[in-house]
Amino acid sequence: MISTALALLAFSAWLGLGLAAARSGRATPRLAEQPPDPAPPPVSAVVPCRDEAPHVEAAVRSLLSQDLPGLEVVAVDDRSSDATGAILDRLAAEDARLTVVHLTALPDGWLGKNHACAAGAERCRGEWILFTDGDVVFAPGALRRALGFARARGLGHLAAVPRLLAGGLLERSFVAAFGAFAAAAFRAWDLPRPGTRGFVGIGAFNLVRRDAYLAVGGHRRLALEVVDDVKLGLLLRRRGVPQGVVNGGAQVAVRWQHGFLPSALGLVKNAFATVEYRPALALLAAGWALFLGAGPPALLLLSPGLLARALAGAALALSVLVLSATARRVAGGNGAEGLLMPAMAASLGLVLLGSAAAAIWRGGVVWRGTFYPLARLRAGTLREAELPAAGAAGWPEPPAGTARRDGRAAP
Repeated sequence: MISTALALLAFSAWLGLGLAAARSGRATPRLAEQPPDPAPPPVSAVVPCRDEAPHVEAAVRSLLSQDLPGLEVVAVDDRSSDATGAILDRLAAEDARLTVVHLTALPDGWLGKNHACAAGAERCRGEWILFTDGDVVFAPGALRRALGFARARGLGHLAAVPRLLAGGLLERSFVAAFGAFAAAAFRAWDLPRPGTRGFVGIGAFNLVRRDAYLAVGGHRRLALEVVDDVKLGLLLRRRGVPQGVVNGGAQVAVRWQHGFLPSALGLVKNAFATVEYRPALALLAAGWALFLGAGPPALLLLSPGLLARALAGAALALSVLVLSATARRVAGGNGAEGLLMPAMAASLGLVLLGSAAAAIWRGGVVWRGTFYPLARLRAGTLREAELPAAGAAGWPEPPAGTARRDGRAAP
């Protein structure tokens, strides 16, 4: 009886995740298929960089290659100890559209990246601001397509899921498993409907109207947020700013980490922040991930009843399908990644446990060589439960003639 109940729970959970993956896929159109904006407004790209010497030149050059007449790129060298600053200065000497801001100190009460984003945003003059990272590479035309999508739908914020470049099966499986759980949390299918739970924010590509960014307080509201990209999306959504998300595919690409183990260790830094530094919630979420990963194969092998084994087998099959589909969509996988979903789901649970344990044991988080005390991070956390309901503050209608979120033309 207990094994049957557990198998039914696992099957129900994976069925829900499968439906969420399918709905997310339908609600996330491909950026490459969107028509470019015929008359794009001025755009400013903010690129916070710290020790990005191996990647930053390719990233910045890909931004400067965008066909946008009003483009400016603000690269912020945040206390780098490598050649990042020198590379940026050389690129700026070649192209006047690039401005380089060198930061030599971190003010009290800020995380480094968030302070760099704020410092970059202060220099921006564009109508739209793109927040991205120093290792993200853009295909020609990517920003014009993104603007076309956002402006045609009257959006104030557009996120793009990047192609997660991964060299091996283990690495692709891990990043795809992370993407599958993140898609269920973001609820992309809810974005077109005001007042629903869905929201989105992605550090590789957060394109936001400058007036919307200023209206929510910018990165000053996020000064101590480790997951600032996600919380920026949450702030905008709660203010009533219309949001959308696209599948960046090859238009927006990034290598998260080099290998499975570095990918898992890299996530240890911010996994505890996703549960707002609450140990009980971390234990609950980690235990759930471990059950979703290890439960179905264990129940399939060990359950005495036929019904329990059948439900466990169905849950296992669903988990394989979810990861296979997600890997194809976000990491260019071939489907074989799905076979590793039990191990990858369990790995995500262990990463969350490790993140919580490391932060509690150290009394804080180490990020890019800087230590941030846990008490300060907790005090500076923007808690979702403390924000007003989604869309409570409203947002101005799009200009006449443009499409609303419901597809009808604005009066």
